[in-house]
Amino acid sequence: MIKQWYIQLIILVLVWIFLTFLKNKFLKKRYPKFKRLDIFSLFLLVAIHFLSQNLIGISIIPFIVCGLSLYGLAMTILYAIFEGQIIYKKFLIKFWRVADLVILALYCVLLIFKIASFFN
Repeated sequence: MIKQWYIQLIILVLVWIFLTFLKNKFLKKRYPKFKRLDIFSLFLLVAIHFLSQNLIGISIIPFIVCGLSLYGLAMTILYAIFEGQIIYKKFLIKFWRVADLVILALYCVLLIFKIASFFN
C-alpha cells in the first residue's frame, strides 16, 4: 500500500500540513528557527527508498548517504583550511540545509521520472 507513489505523495502532503499546523500553533514562539523541511526530509528519505526501488530496482539511500558523507568530509577539510577551526553548530546547520535540498530535489526528480514512465 505505501509502495504506491500516489499514496506516498498524499502522506507527504498530510505530513507537511501537520508540520505547518504544529509550527504555527505551538512552535513559533518557543523555536523560532524551526524549519519544516528539517523534519520533512526524514519522511522524504522513506519515500525515496520506495520510489527508487520501484523505478530502478534498488534503493539509492546508500548512495545518498555516501555522497553526503563525502560532502561533509570536504566541508570539514575546507573549514579547517580556510577558517582554521570547525564551529560545529555552523557546520551542522549548513550541512543539514544542503542535505535537505539534495533530498528534496532527488525526490522531485524521481517523482517526475515515475510520472513520465506512465506516458511511455
